[in-house]
Amino acid sequence: MKIKSLILAFPILCLACNSPSSPSDPASQMEASPLLAKAPSGVRTLSVDFNYDEPCNILGEEYVRQTFNLEEKTELAEAHTHNGCEFEWAGNKVVVAFGGARPFASVYQAEYNFDKMYQAKPSETLTAPVSASTLVESAISGPETEGTGAEVSAADSTHHNTDDKHPDHAGESAATPPLTSPAVSKGKFEAVPNVGDKAVWDATTGAMHVLYNNHIISIMVETKGKSELKKEQAQSLTEVLIEKISANEYTKRL
Repeated sequence: MKIKSLILAFPILCLACNSPSSPSDPASQMEASPLLAKAPSGVRTLSVDFNYDEPCNILGEEYVRQTFNLEEKTELAEAHTHNGCEFEWAGNKVVVAFGGARPFASVYQAEYNFDKMYQAKPSETLTAPVSASTLVESAISGPETEGTGAEVSAADSTHHNTDDKHPDHAGESAATPPLTSPAVSKGKFEAVPNVGDKAVWDATTGAMHVLYNNHIISIMVETKGKSELKKEQAQSLTEVLIEKISANEYTKRL
C-alpha cells in the first residue's frame, strides 16, 4: 500500500520541481540588456562607438578651481563652443577641446593627425596624402596581403618567427616597442615628457596638446601668469582628463 502511494505521488513531485520560479524570485525578473553586454571594465577604452561628452562636463568645475586656487565666491562662467568648451573668470580663461566629436578610429590615425598638426610631419606609415575615409578603411582592414610562406619553396624561404623583432639579451626577449614614437621639440612646440603617449607645449598660445591612445586633448590657459606656471596648470588639467578617459568617463551619458 505504501509503495502504491509513493508511485502515485511521484508525478506530483516532478511537476513541482519543473514549475517556474515565483514572481518574487529576483532571478526570474532579470532580462538580458544590450547595455550590460558592453559594461565590462575597459571595453570602451579604445571604443569609437560613443561621442565625447562636453569637455567641461568631463573635466568639472572643481578641478579648475583647485588648479587655479579659486575661491568659492569667484564666479566661474562656463560656455560651450564649436570645438570644445571654456571656463572664464575675471578676465581669465581655460579652453578645453578634443581632436574631434569622437575618438579616432585607431591609435595610428590619432598619432598621424597629432604629428601632422604639432610635429610638422606625416606619420612614417602614411607618407602619401590620403582621405579620412581611406584612413578609417585601412585602420579596419589593415594592409593588403602579400602571400604566405607556403607560396614559396622551403629552399628559398628564410625562417622567421614572432621573436624576430625582439632580439634576445642574455636569454631574455627585449620589451615590445611602444605603439607611438616620442614627441620632439619642433618649431614653437616643446616636447613634454611623461604626459600621455606624447605631448607638446606651445608657449605662444599657452596651449598643451596631448596624444593618449586614440584621443587628442588640447588645453589652452589664458591668464596673466608666467609661461612655466601656465604649462604646469595645463598639464595638471590634462592629467585629470586622461584619468577620466582611462575610467571611461568621456562618453555622453546614456
